Amino acid sequence: MLRSTRLALPLLTAAVAAAVPASATARSIVVANGDSAAQLVDVSSGRLEARLDVGGQSRGAAVAPDGSRGYVSGADRVVAIDLASNQVVAQVLTQKRLLALAISPDGTKLYATRRGAVDVIDAATMTTVRAIQLGRSRPEAIAISADGGRAVVLLDSKRVGVLDLTAGRLVRRVALAGATGVTFPPSGSLARVVTLGDPTPAKRKQRRKARQDTGARLVTLDAQTARAGLELKLGAGVGGGAAITRNGRFAVVGARGGGTVTSIVDLKAGRQVARVRTGAGPGFPAISPDGLRIYIADRSEGALSVLSQLSFKRLKRLPLGRGARPFALAVQPGLAVRIGTEGPDVITGTRLDDRLVGLGGDDRLSGGRGNDALDGGTGNDILSGGPADDVVTGGDGQDRAVGSAGNDTLGGGPGNDALDGGTGNDELDGGTENDFLDGGDGDDTLLGGEGDDKIVEAGFGNDRLIDGGPGNDFLDGGRGTDRIVGGDGDDQILLGAGSETADGGAGNDGIDGGTGSDQLLGRTGDDVLAGDAGKDTLFGSEGDDTLDGGSGDDRLSGSDGNDEITAGPGVDSVTGGKGNDVIRAADGEADVIDCSSGRDTAYVEADAPQRDALRSCETVIPVPAEPASDKPPPATVIRGTAGADVLNGTPAADTMLASDGDDELFGNDGDDYVDGENGNDLLRGGLGNDRLHGRGDDDRILGNEGDDYITGDRGRDTIFGESGNDTIFGNLDDDAIDGGEGDDRINVVTGGRDVVSCGPGNDVVFADVEDTLNPDCEDVRR
Repeated sequence: MLRSTRLALPLLTAAVAAAVPASATARSIVVANGDSAAQLVDVSSGRLEARLDVGGQSRGAAVAPDGSRGYVSGADRVVAIDLASNQVVAQVLTQKRLLALAISPDGTKLYATRRGAVDVIDAATMTTVRAIQLGRSRPEAIAISADGGRAVVLLDSKRVGVLDLTAGRLVRRVALAGATGVTFPPSGSLARVVTLGDPTPAKRKQRRKARQDTGARLVTLDAQTARAGLELKLGAGVGGGAAITRNGRFAVVGARGGGTVTSIVDLKAGRQVARVRTGAGPGFPAISPDGLRIYIADRSEGALSVLSQLSFKRLKRLPLGRGARPFALAVQPGLAVRIGTEGPDVITGTRLDDRLVGLGGDDRLSGGRGNDALDGGTGNDILSGGPADDVVTGGDGQDRAVGSAGNDTLGGGPGNDALDGGTGNDELDGGTENDFLDGGDGDDTLLGGEGDDKIVEAGFGNDRLIDGGPGNDFLDGGRGTDRIVGGDGDDQILLGAGSETADGGAGNDGIDGGTGSDQLLGRTGDDVLAGDAGKDTLFGSEGDDTLDGGSGDDRLSGSDGNDEITAGPGVDSVTGGKGNDVIRAADGEADVIDCSSGRDTAYVEADAPQRDALRSCETVIPVPAEPASDKPPPATVIRGTAGADVLNGTPAADTMLASDGDDELFGNDGDDYVDGENGNDLLRGGLGNDRLHGRGDDDRILGNEGDDYITGDRGRDTIFGESGNDTIFGNLDDDAIDGGEGDDRINVVTGGRDVVSCGPGNDVVFADVEDTLNPDCEDVRR
């Protein structure tokens, strides 16, 4: 009967527990060091983070799938390590010396091998719940199938065993001589067993030959039928542990004892594709969950070899220190957590999901790739989420936070903060104090909160809400069709070329509608509303308001208060409302004017005083026709309709907005802004340094000549940068990109499986492991 006990935590403390240094990353490699310790190694720097006592020779290592805990087997125990604090938090004792360790795919159970049995441990309670008897055996290695139902153990020098983990029993012993390692792929029941020499020397006359054959083999073993299958010869120098890459394509087999060769096997092709020189074996590989690195525990060298999973070249050697003879290692998957100190920290995330906490001090947190959570804590922090969908919280202090690519959530907290969402549909909340917010490209939600905030949408997008909150705010919607709310306070609101809605809220607000067809609401207070060009609707509400419709067929209402209303050119409808209003309609076109109650004055054009339809206007004054007060647009604005449009730009700088439908847009000459909006669009920039945005659906985008900035955004887009030094973002979904001639920067991180060709020039590509890149891409950063 096994004795299993959960010990009080003070009994197992760190021999060396390193606090987070001035610079740290979030993810660790858990190493069974071969002495009485486990080591935690930083995945990026290779620096030792902690050395923890495990009560005897450490031989097995595993990590929970969610990344929260690491596990290492000592001589007579398994310890649990909290990977956020790098501290041992629990342990379970066993009666006999432990040999190997594995964890179930769901992280609920640990399997620790010892002479004659496999102990099954509840990972949550750290108690032994059963023992699977193996008979006379010394199981040096164990692997669990992807569904958690089967396991394969190396019983002795002649046999391996197949376990039914649901029933908790050994179902079959299989004759496979000289087994040194075993592994399962990410799916399926076909295990791979590493052997030295012929694993099945059945005939007597072959035994002498078999004794001379010491080359390694990789043998397929079906864990359901317990039958061995294909054997692949790997040659001399190989014969340690084994691992399979996360895409199931390649098997990695470590060096044998005294050997220095690691074998890479293409399982799909059924052949060895590389033999890599690594440290002195036996070697035990582990696969990084980001698909980029392979780590080999080189036992005789006391070090780790780091291999590229893309080129299979050895990148570096990480020494583990004096006396280390590593038996096993595991790379932290899931969510990695790193907590800083009360001083200034620099913490960098990894390519997977990280949670970074700065605590006190002026910290710099960078999430890297993955869906990260960053919390600056108190202090004046600088935070960057990086690609993917991040949650970034500044905390107390004057913080600067950038979401970068992805649909990010940024919160400033107390203090004068600066938030930039980057690309994607972001949510930004400045919190209290006086904040600066820029949602970046995408359909964003921006909340200023309390304080005098400045919100400027420098990029494109149809923002779902820009809300200044209480305070005297400055709000600029930029391009796109936005919804803007000023909130309480004296706000200044600027709209752009889109058809937008702006609500000033309480206070003396100023709203400029821009060139689109807008709806402007002043609410309470003495407001100044300018419709500018376009078909606008203006409501002053309570207060002494100033309304100017600008050109276009506008609808204006002063409502309560003594208002001054200018209809502007166009066929306008004007209602003065209560109060003594002044209405100027001398614009050369027929307007409908209802002065309503009060002592009102209406100005009409002198050359046709009867042209306008007037009602309840006490004083009517004829004057010469008055020009529009529109501001000159920064560029020619060309708009599409809900249908399929063909839009052509001018030789000057144009703003082209396509709307719905499958549209064709030609920017022609000039530095143009070309926006496809919805539909399967064709966009051509023409001559000039253009900005082209596919936005929704499957678009075809051609930059043409010039240094263009191109984003595909949503949909399966086809993008050609063509000549010029272009900047291209595929963004979401599966895109095909050709940079063309010039020194281009192409970013296809996250969002889909992309295909990239760079063309002539010195190009830089930021890509994921799954993306396909043409060899003509000079600088690839995965």
